[in-house]
Amino acid sequence: MIDYDFISAAPSSLDELQTEVIVLPFFSDERPLQGAAGLIDWRLCGALSRKLMAGYLQGTFGEKALLANPGKLKSERLLLIGLGESASFDESVARKACALIAEALREAKVSTAALALPGRSVGMVTALEAMQVWLAVSPLDSELEELSIIEHAQEHRALDSLIDGLRRQAESPLD
Repeated sequence: MIDYDFISAAPSSLDELQTEVIVLPFFSDERPLQGAAGLIDWRLCGALSRKLMAGYLQGTFGEKALLANPGKLKSERLLLIGLGESASFDESVARKACALIAEALREAKVSTAALALPGRSVGMVTALEAMQVWLAVSPLDSELEELSIIEHAQEHRALDSLIDGLRRQAESPLD
């Protein structure tokens, strides 16, 4: 099972985050970027916004862009994932986005990553709903060992409870 932890969606937490890749899903109509992507864009002095304005990224569903060595961050790379238009976002799109992210992490053969859950940047789903969708499609056959979920601190307790329950269930001798 992947070892999950939860980090605060705050600039100081993101600055100290050390992973191979930070995955940042965003909507095609999300301007300026919000959530973790917006905070990271701010820390990088608008580098992500400049890529959007120059047309290098659109945010169409399934679009992927890997940015190496993001400078001020300790993480090695950023992976931006397009979610399409926010009005089209529902559980089906969330599941497809999570599957796309899982496949990208599997293909990249990363062992440590951080993830802003799809739909959370603009509050399209609750943290618990987004985490449940991720867990339903998360990679079981990848090299991913540690995944940090970027989420507001007030959501950490509920997410911790969900993961602890799954861990206890997996360790149960009754199965």
